[in-house]
Amino acid sequence: MVQAKAQQQLYTHAAEPKAVQQRRAKYREDETTQTLPTANIMFDRRVVRGNTYAARILPADATQTQTKGPSPASTKKRTTRTLPPRTPEAVDGRRHIDIQTDVYLEELTDTVPEADTSTQTDAFLDRPPTPLFVPQKTGTDAITQIENGDLFDFDFEVEPILEVLVGKVLEQGLMEVLEEEELAAMRAHQEHFEQIRNAELVATQRMEAAERRKLEEKERRMQQERERVERERVVRQKVAASAFARGYLSGIVNTVFDRLVSSGYIYDPVMREVETAFMPWLKEQAIGYLARGVVARRVVDKLVEDAAAALAANRSTLADKAASTAATVDAWAERQAKMEAELQGKELEAVRRRPTFVLRELKPAVASADAVEAAAAELTAQAEEAANAKWEADKAEAAEKARAEAEAAAEEQKALLEELAATAAAEAEERGEEPPAEPPSLPDGVEPVDVEAEVAKAVEAVPKPPVKEVTDIDILSYMMDKGAITKDAIIQALAVHALGDKAYTNHPAFAEAEGA
Repeated sequence: MVQAKAQQQLYTHAAEPKAVQQRRAKYREDETTQTLPTANIMFDRRVVRGNTYAARILPADATQTQTKGPSPASTKKRTTRTLPPRTPEAVDGRRHIDIQTDVYLEELTDTVPEADTSTQTDAFLDRPPTPLFVPQKTGTDAITQIENGDLFDFDFEVEPILEVLVGKVLEQGLMEVLEEEELAAMRAHQEHFEQIRNAELVATQRMEAAERRKLEEKERRMQQERERVERERVVRQKVAASAFARGYLSGIVNTVFDRLVSSGYIYDPVMREVETAFMPWLKEQAIGYLARGVVARRVVDKLVEDAAAALAANRSTLADKAASTAATVDAWAERQAKMEAELQGKELEAVRRRPTFVLRELKPAVASADAVEAAAAELTAQAEEAANAKWEADKAEAAEKARAEAEAAAEEQKALLEELAATAAAEAEERGEEPPAEPPSLPDGVEPVDVEAEVAKAVEAVPKPPVKEVTDIDILSYMMDKGAITKDAIIQALAVHALGDKAYTNHPAFAEAEGA
């Protein structure tokens, strides 16, 4: 470390160290924007590019100015290159324009004339056949003379030619006949194919129509099923509403009548007459009677000494009158009670008669007689089943109770026998004897308990309950619960029955139309 510090002290700096300045920019400038002197016409701005036939529109001032001079760095590199000579500036009032300097002038137009031409090259010629190779002749040529008939005998040589021609003609004719037969077979086959295709097309159309009908039938059945489900839903709602209304209105009638009676809208005329006429009169009579009694007592008090005998007679008379009055009041109360009982009996009988009237006397009938009898038979059978079930339940309960009591008594007898056996064994042991071999018997007057016999007696002693009598109100409620009779049907039948002959259903014209 000491040596490193000594080396650092050997060097001194006259100025602060700094970065070296670059002579050129970090990024090159776009050379397309620079105007550089060049001798190549490809980069000379004075050379016009494009179509030479179109007229060029030049600006008013066609002079070119150098927008930017060469950079110092490029000047040093191109010191040997000189700028090309320039055209001198035009005098005042004139300007430089481009003109043709060719020998033959050419018309310059804005629209270049165009014309279409076509050409076609010759087709490729087939390659000529290669000539046969003919070897070079060798030897000596010789000649001979051939007379007519030496090389060709027409009568003899014409037969094979005729055979060939006739055979060829026959073969061609046979080929044409076969071709016609083949064409006829093809046409027949095509006609058969078309018939089969038409038949298949008809079958396909028929199957499509059947499938379409099946689809329509399916849609119709589905719509009918939806309508049926909707009708069932409506019927269920109506039945539920009817059941709810019947259950809701079952206890309202009695409550309404009780409230009407308690509020005074419905009253017993006899009781009302007793309360409004008889009781006030009785009170007045009692008050008058009491007043007369007071007066009589006062008179008696004043004349007690003079009318002692008369007072005794009067007392006896008054006692008789009081007894007769009490008897009259009791008789009246008894008559009122009897009348009230008769009225309640009549009302109860009227209530009981209403279902009978609805089922058997109402015209038109809300249900047939066979339906009513069938409902009565079903209710009777149900009542008998209920009575038999109750009887069986009573017998089972009595049997269970008797079995428990008999088993308890048997257990008591068993315990008694065990106690007697233990006592006899103890006495024998005291006497020094062996215990008796025979089991002890029950005391006199005590019979052994037979559990099954006691149970049988208890079961036989159970009386059979009477079968509940089936009334018309039970039949009506049963048929309404089953839906055989509806509340609307009863109301309509009551309306028709109340109208009598005035109802349109009872009119002869309606009966004739219905019969027709």
